[in-house]
Amino acid sequence: MPQRNNVGWFDVGMRDDERVAVGEYSRLKEIASELENPQSQCPMLCAFLGRKNKDYALQQLFPQNNIKRHDSEANIKLRSDIVSSNSDWPVLFADGDTGQGNHPPTSKRLQPAARPVWWDCKSGKSLLLVIWARLVFLFTDVMCIFVEDFSGLDEVVEFLECCVRLQSASVLPHDIRPRIILAFQATTEQVSWGRQKEICQRLQDTVQGSFDSTFSGVHAVWLAGGWLSETARYEPLRSMVAAQLDSMRIVRQRHNILLSANNLMALFQTALDHTLQDIERPFELIRATRIGREVSPCLIPNLTHYFKIGAQPEKRLKDLAPSVASALFMDHYTPEMIGLDPRMVFWALYRPAVIEALTESKDSWTEFCPTAFTAMIEYHMDLLFTRFSRDIISSIDLRKEQLISQSGQLSSIKSNKICLYCLFHSAQHVLACGHTVCDRCVQVFGTPMKGFEYRFVVKGCLYCLYQRPLIADILPPTMSPSILAIDGGGVRGVIPLEFLFLIQENLGDCPLQDLVDLAIGTSSGGLIVLGLFLMRWDVPHCAKTFDQLASRIFQQRRQSTFPWPARQSILGNMTRWIQWLLHDSCYDSQIFDTALKDAFGKDRRIFGVSPDDPVGSLYAGSKFGVVTTSISKDTSTFVIGNFNRSHRSCDDYVRPQDLEHEPKAWQAYFTPIELGIGTFQDGGLKHNFAGEIAKQISHQIWPYSKGSTRMLSLGTGAAEPESNRSTPHFRHIFRDGFMRRGFDAWMSSMDTECDWRKMKSRINEANRPDYHRLNVTLGGLPSNVDAVESMDDYRDLVLLQPGSARMAREAAITFLISRFYFVLSGEVADNSTALTWCRGTIRCKGPARRVIMALQRLHPKGLNYTSDYGMVGIFAGLDGLCSSCGCYSHPIAFLVRHVDQVINIYLRADNKRQWKINGFPETLSSLIVKQGLNSSFGQADHGYPSRAPCITCDIAEDRVRPKTQDRRRKRDSQGSQDKRRKRIFNSNTFYTMAPSRFDPHRKDRARYNKRTHTLISKAHELATLCNADVYLIMSHPRGTTVYNSAADPNWPPPDRALELQFPDLKRESQASMTGPVTDPVVEDLKRLCGYFALREKFLNEVSTEESVKSPRVSKIIA
Repeated sequence: MPQRNNVGWFDVGMRDDERVAVGEYSRLKEIASELENPQSQCPMLCAFLGRKNKDYALQQLFPQNNIKRHDSEANIKLRSDIVSSNSDWPVLFADGDTGQGNHPPTSKRLQPAARPVWWDCKSGKSLLLVIWARLVFLFTDVMCIFVEDFSGLDEVVEFLECCVRLQSASVLPHDIRPRIILAFQATTEQVSWGRQKEICQRLQDTVQGSFDSTFSGVHAVWLAGGWLSETARYEPLRSMVAAQLDSMRIVRQRHNILLSANNLMALFQTALDHTLQDIERPFELIRATRIGREVSPCLIPNLTHYFKIGAQPEKRLKDLAPSVASALFMDHYTPEMIGLDPRMVFWALYRPAVIEALTESKDSWTEFCPTAFTAMIEYHMDLLFTRFSRDIISSIDLRKEQLISQSGQLSSIKSNKICLYCLFHSAQHVLACGHTVCDRCVQVFGTPMKGFEYRFVVKGCLYCLYQRPLIADILPPTMSPSILAIDGGGVRGVIPLEFLFLIQENLGDCPLQDLVDLAIGTSSGGLIVLGLFLMRWDVPHCAKTFDQLASRIFQQRRQSTFPWPARQSILGNMTRWIQWLLHDSCYDSQIFDTALKDAFGKDRRIFGVSPDDPVGSLYAGSKFGVVTTSISKDTSTFVIGNFNRSHRSCDDYVRPQDLEHEPKAWQAYFTPIELGIGTFQDGGLKHNFAGEIAKQISHQIWPYSKGSTRMLSLGTGAAEPESNRSTPHFRHIFRDGFMRRGFDAWMSSMDTECDWRKMKSRINEANRPDYHRLNVTLGGLPSNVDAVESMDDYRDLVLLQPGSARMAREAAITFLISRFYFVLSGEVADNSTALTWCRGTIRCKGPARRVIMALQRLHPKGLNYTSDYGMVGIFAGLDGLCSSCGCYSHPIAFLVRHVDQVINIYLRADNKRQWKINGFPETLSSLIVKQGLNSSFGQADHGYPSRAPCITCDIAEDRVRPKTQDRRRKRDSQGSQDKRRKRIFNSNTFYTMAPSRFDPHRKDRARYNKRTHTLISKAHELATLCNADVYLIMSHPRGTTVYNSAADPNWPPPDRALELQFPDLKRESQASMTGPVTDPVVEDLKRLCGYFALREKFLNEVSTEESVKSPRVSKIIA
């Protein structure tokens, strides 16, 4: 790999396995990172082909770049023009040889990291030609060929013919192709003009019509002889290159194909991958812009559903075209997206899906013409693009305008399956009017709620303009869900309720519902879930209502029609069983249904709105559901909940055909009932254990939440384990008959402890502490689901069981800490040769003040943030809340080996106990993808904020964002060297600036011999581990040593200015640090120094593994 001061871009050669390969040195990425604003600057790329004359010409064309001094042996080199680097259109220029004729590329032995080609390639010469023709020229605006560097005119024509035969990989209009400039050496103008006419004619005759598909024009320029100065001699070429670049810029502006430096870097990497894989197919530019943000796989079924529900008597198919067009337009055109022709975008991404959806829904429409409908979509997308391309309005606002303009036509369209705002995602929230939205549209079309993370307010509906706010919580992308699973067990549901009492006591004023992202219950557990999350009851109210329901429902079983004395006879018992069979239940279902309707309301739905909803804003918080099974032979499992699976989930799901058929809350615990899509029964008949189903459901809702999931599983009592579990050696003809064995087998399937042990065995051992199971042993108490008389005894089991309070406290702490999650402040540079800084903030989801107060009450001695390698910050408690908005944000920074290293962040107590915050273990590369930091073409949320704007929070986060280096006053041709800090790699030597012995106004550089375990080393580790900008001044007889961790070359200022800028700066001499402790601040610093001394062994080990000379590299200024 070339050194960093090398301008090499590409090398071709052979790997050790004798495969032809390409060595790519990330040169374009280095140059892009140097630009002042790579998000908005649009580079223009020139290519210069030749050898000696080309090299000399570059020196004259770019005199500020010092071409001769900084060169490379790479086959293709890349530089940036120093003069234009700060302009809106910086010029990049690549140069190299084509490998044609008598100058084939030298056979190089590349490193193993070089990337091989996957098509048949015989030599490095042919590979170099492909790299030029199908990769570099794909992004080149102007290419200059120095004819005299070729063996003859035939060789130039041969090279261009090869490029034409390989065909351009571009799918853009033909006028966005490289323009050729032929540079001639001549002594007279007549000779030059004659050669120009000759070569242009030969190109037209030889290459014929296919030339225009590869190049957009040919121009020639002559370079006069030595009678002119060098500046005058190359002025025509400089003017020609500048004119062609200006012309190409105008063409790109006309086609709205302006690539920013970030766009160019991302597309070039994708094009490189494409070139190494295939040289037959063109490079699909439009699809390349959607890598990492692919079109939803649910687009076809979602559009099919939209066309079917839109097929109403008063509507025609063409009435849906504007709404479909604006949805497709919003999906593609983010603020950072390239302004490609919308017709090209539609044909490349959406047209096949639209036609297939129309075909599947053709029976719903009398007029059916896919061609006409797609033409209307193209027309409307073109109208939207006209306004969008002028930077007048965003695609989100265009979608709003379109929906509002058609609100009269679209208001009758309702769905419980898809998001009507975007048509791409599943419906997750229902507005008061009955129209549905997804999590993403809640963020895009809603307003962040002050004081909360990822809580939004949707003020009204765009479909019908009904104004009733919806408050919705969504899960941050770097969080994993916290799950509450409650088993079934009839009246034994008082056992999980008693555990919830104990947990809520530890939580104090923080409601349990605010700490749970998904709650699933089976049978009686489903009733508890509905009470807590649908009705938003607190735990005492839920327990009271549960007692009333149990007493009312299980008061008396259906009795035999025989008189009282005969009811206990064999005939009376048989009659009672027959009556239960005919009524499909042993209790009166009318009493059952009436009790549930009185508790939950007659019309309140699990997913949807009803007149029973409270007045005011609707609230959509945690996801919740109740387990059911079908009455088919396989008794398939279903979950009735207030959610749909994610559009990224591959699992099948069913839903009632519309909101009117959505099940109501009182139907969740039922005798078999028909819901429009089938008949269902109580889920406890098959799945009494809710934990496994809850885990599967969480993967369907949040399929990419790969971090550790927190789960609290609550049981309803386990049978006393038998002391003798031996298998009988013979079967008793009566005692071990079929009826007894079948009944025992069915009852054993109701034992949830066995299912819990099975699930826990499949969990990674490192993540098992995040799963809590709270249950009791029933002992001699009955295990019947209707033992109402034993409900108080069940509660006593929880209170009397040793460890119940401790387990409830641990569960409460786990759920509180699960509200804290980490957000990267910027993309992390992947440096394979040194440790990499990772900077970000820890935030809190939900009511931050209540969560923090509950944690401080449970841990009054304080907590610290730590990683696997040491402390990274102090948990400041309520001091970490923003004084302006009330959100919690704690900046941290730590070192990692590489972006694919698995990391953990913990909250650690003084007793050495530690708990992982949400989303960990995780890698930085995964966090970058989840936050969309690597996306150069926009994110799915269009950049809309996740919390209310707050200047105070922004200032605090800016302090931990990766600091950009100041520009050098003078730059060389390298153009990509970062401004390096002066580093001293000798771990035993530091330098100071002491007063000169000869001139008191001057300072001499003096060696200061101290070992790295002295105060300066510890100050550096303090900056490393605590994310602090440390300014340390050490007094010494030889001078004053100043340590600065902020990498600011202008620091420290003069002594007087230093005092004005940092009035609270603590100046400590070496004597005060080693002498008697009198100042508590000094005492704390000494304790920190002692702690960092213990960390030195680990840092040395990291240094050895990463081949770094010293992990305590410091900048010493005095």
